[in-house]
Amino acid sequence: MPKKADKTPKAADKDKTRLIERGFMPAVILTIIAVVSITLLALTEYTTADARAYQEQFMADTNKRAIFIDADSFPAEELDRAGASLEGGKAVDFSGADSIIKEVYLAEKDGSTIGLLITVKPGGYGGTLNMMLGYDLEGNAVGLTIDASTQTAGLGSKVGEDNFIRQFSGFKAADTVSSDNTADFQVDGISGATISSNAVFKGINAGNKAAQQMLGLE
Repeated sequence: MPKKADKTPKAADKDKTRLIERGFMPAVILTIIAVVSITLLALTEYTTADARAYQEQFMADTNKRAIFIDADSFPAEELDRAGASLEGGKAVDFSGADSIIKEVYLAEKDGSTIGLLITVKPGGYGGTLNMMLGYDLEGNAVGLTIDASTQTAGLGSKVGEDNFIRQFSGFKAADTVSSDNTADFQVDGISGATISSNAVFKGINAGNKAAQQMLGLE
């Protein structure tokens, strides 16, 4: 006796049937959700752009504001003609590959220039130091920040500590700064961290020379 044909649909056939029965509505719904999500993300990006830009700039200006507390803006100078915006100053080219002068800014208050900020990056032990020096228009140093996070912890990193940085209060752009007793402005180096200490002196003296040039004090 011949067997009856098995008319039970396979599982795959059932799934195809269900998908056909559902139609295109699930795909449409998923598409709408994706479009709405992308639109909301784009809208959020657009509406917060100004706030984020302000926050990023504020953080970038933290060291500048620590040096020039009264300044309200810090326009950047072109590195190949730094100092060109200074009244009575001189444009100097610091764009060379071997220059450790990396950024120059004016410090302004109510539209008037009150000083000069110079970022220098001398090589230390383990990496470069990121230093910023501030000068008034007469060439007096008004502040200094040192990021020594690349230096050996507990030794070279001490050049970034307050008790070391405080020694530099009062030097002028015309001074040579060092731990050498023949220096115009003598400070104590860090014992066991000669390379890092010398990197700081190199950075300051490069900043001093740059400030003298831009301010026309040479």
